[in-house]
Amino acid sequence: MTEFFLEVRCEEIPARMLRPGTRELAMRMFEELMAHQLTPRTVKTAFTPRRLALTLEGLAEREPDREEQVVGPPKSAAFDAAGKPTQAAIGFARRCGLEVDELEIIRTEKGEYLAAQQKTEGRATSELLAELTPRILAGLNWPKVMRWGDGQGPWVRPIHGIVALLGGRIVDFELFGIASGNLTAGHPWLSPKRFEVSDSTDYGRKMARRRIVVKHDKRQQRILAQMKHLAQAAGGRVVEDQRLLDKLASICEIPGVVEGQFDPDYLSLPREVLVTSLRDHQSAFGVESRGKLLPRFLTVMDRADDPDGRVRAGNEWVVAARLEDARFFYQEDRRRPLAERAADLEQLTFHARLGSYAEKTERLVQLGGMICDSLGQTDHADRVAEAAGLLKMDLTTEMVKEFTSLQGVMGGVYAREEGAPDVIWQAIYDQYLPGSTDDPIPQGPVGQIVGLADRIDSLVGIFGLGLKPTSSKDPFGLRRAAQGVVRIALEGNLGIDLDLVAAKAFQLYGDRLELPGKEILESWRPFLFDRVRYLLGLEGYAYDEIEAAVAVGGTNLPDVKARVAAIHTVRGEAGFLPVVLSAKRIANILKDGTEESVRKEILVESAEQDLYDAFQTLREGTEEAEARGDFVSCLRQIAGFADVLDRFFVEVLVMDENLELRNNRLALLRSIQRVLSRTAELTRLVVDKGEYRDD
Repeated sequence: MTEFFLEVRCEEIPARMLRPGTRELAMRMFEELMAHQLTPRTVKTAFTPRRLALTLEGLAEREPDREEQVVGPPKSAAFDAAGKPTQAAIGFARRCGLEVDELEIIRTEKGEYLAAQQKTEGRATSELLAELTPRILAGLNWPKVMRWGDGQGPWVRPIHGIVALLGGRIVDFELFGIASGNLTAGHPWLSPKRFEVSDSTDYGRKMARRRIVVKHDKRQQRILAQMKHLAQAAGGRVVEDQRLLDKLASICEIPGVVEGQFDPDYLSLPREVLVTSLRDHQSAFGVESRGKLLPRFLTVMDRADDPDGRVRAGNEWVVAARLEDARFFYQEDRRRPLAERAADLEQLTFHARLGSYAEKTERLVQLGGMICDSLGQTDHADRVAEAAGLLKMDLTTEMVKEFTSLQGVMGGVYAREEGAPDVIWQAIYDQYLPGSTDDPIPQGPVGQIVGLADRIDSLVGIFGLGLKPTSSKDPFGLRRAAQGVVRIALEGNLGIDLDLVAAKAFQLYGDRLELPGKEILESWRPFLFDRVRYLLGLEGYAYDEIEAAVAVGGTNLPDVKARVAAIHTVRGEAGFLPVVLSAKRIANILKDGTEESVRKEILVESAEQDLYDAFQTLREGTEEAEARGDFVSCLRQIAGFADVLDRFFVEVLVMDENLELRNNRLALLRSIQRVLSRTAELTRLVVDKGEYRDD
């Protein structure tokens, strides 16, 4: 067993492409080798802006020999009437390097055929790698590629060198005019001299001497440790931002940190503006103390030190210019209150076929009012209308044009500075929450209602144009919007039928949509419940528990979750498994039944009379429990129904020869089925019959 080490050294690759490119390289190499029965024991990757590295440990020196059966012509065509081989048999034997009498006859579904066993000697792993590696490297799916020199490429960036070693020996191949070897180089300015490496361990050791850290996670750790030390020395702490840390570790290979300062006058800008300007324009962290920013920033330099202070001076100069721009945008925006920007929204297109943001705003005001009415929260209606009317105003501001990530946030900041009530500015500020499963939902009912209205308006509009997301593309962010709807409804406990909200949104679009409302609802409902299943699954509920509750059919999501939680609570209790099995049995019996009323007077058997009486009690009890939302009580009452139902199946022949008795018993079972399925579709639950027998 031996190690294959590969390094591709090139010009700087954009940070966002490094991790996906390295992952694809490792995956494709692993899959190709596995197809040749050369599965590596371990796969290790590393990358810096200027190099991709891959180590495959535990490779055999040769691929195994293979023996396979080759099928030739049918026996009927291989031999004539006298049993002598025809040219078809002779030619097949010749291709296989055998005599005709060395061939065998096999039976297949199509009849008897000639066949031969052929052995293929496995190639040396070095030979195989020399063929696979350049093909895989050339075929990596980079978002953008280029050509260089005399037309070499295309690839993400010009390649300067390739190291390819199997057990310390060079694997010979060429890619874009660059021959593989055992020579690499360090930093292009600080340690450009080339040097030999013998394996991955030697490579890591020699890179470390040149202060290059090839592992991305280790660069992150070193950068963060240095930043924390510098921030503490200044009496503060680093403003956390994992995405920025990931980016900084991807734009340097020598993880050095530079500290800079800016004019304290800029601290008069909103915190959000300062942090975003530092992050987006200079890839820099802010420093804070007791929740307030300090006039300092921290970023990386691709070297260990800055002896002349030039890196610091350059960063400070750029930061000052950027913050001055931000101050100008902020001051310009403050000249006009948000409420005076309504006319600007008419010039801003939401979607070419769905109209302007001014029209969207009008829909949001009405949709928010409808949600308030449906929730019985009419006391919030005025605040919801006010927040919805201002929700998209910041899209016309200079600050949001410069920093698109501040959409919503700046509207909230400006509304707050204009003296808007807390519930109004907070609703505007929070409108794009949650953006991920880790984000909180908007604070308070006003923010939650306008956030729900905004997302449902967008979902219905885009679905109404027939622009559903595909498995690989979601240009309008509809999955994120649907997940936001689900989380806001669940965590905000907004017990509203979302189908009714979607139907209202459809109505508000008028004739702009191309699909009928029924078709839109049939598309959006499963799309929505995919998110419900995902989020409830994250909470630990079993898939069949979720399916049993979802199958009841409502889009009141807190109600759905309460049903799931009730199933989860009750399913392990005594009596519940038998009634689930009985529900499945009833469903099988009633597959082709007809609707009829139960006639009590012809319930002749004691067991069916007792079942009928118990059913009346069950129906009344579950109706009362369901009315107060006590689904656990509903299911426990259903579990208590198991004994009398079991007795009925033991003592009564449902499919009696007497048609009148049979239909009456089927009608009774159908009535029972409706009650059993009202809280949850019990037939969706997966039951281990062995577990049932044990009970």
